[in-house]
Amino acid sequence: MRGLARNLGLFAATAERHYARHASEQLLDLFRLERREHPDLTGRALYEAVAARRLGVKPRMSAAELVRRAEESFADWPAERAVRFRDVVHYLIFDEYLHQGKAREATKTNMGAVVARVIPEEL
Repeated sequence: MRGLARNLGLFAATAERHYARHASEQLLDLFRLERREHPDLTGRALYEAVAARRLGVKPRMSAAELVRRAEESFADWPAERAVRFRDVVHYLIFDEYLHQGKAREATKTNMGAVVARVIPEEL
């Protein structure tokens, strides 16, 4: 029985990494599209525009709220800094994953590490 649970955990971790990589790639594409269409947008305004595209027409939360939550989760502690696109992507895909019912209360893998391999730090 423990072998089955371990195999299910490995399957879940693989599925989570795949989801995180695929969603990160999609969000990077949206970022590039938004920058092409609105070259005047930068920083937080750009992140909100990308998040709004991803969230769609009936979002559970606004893009501004999502970026604020990402900032609170990743940019306020342990050292205060400006929110990065990578932070927004990490928060957004973790939130999506949990609310799609794919994970009950947490994930088996560090989605942030997957996001970091796809989203450049300087964005």
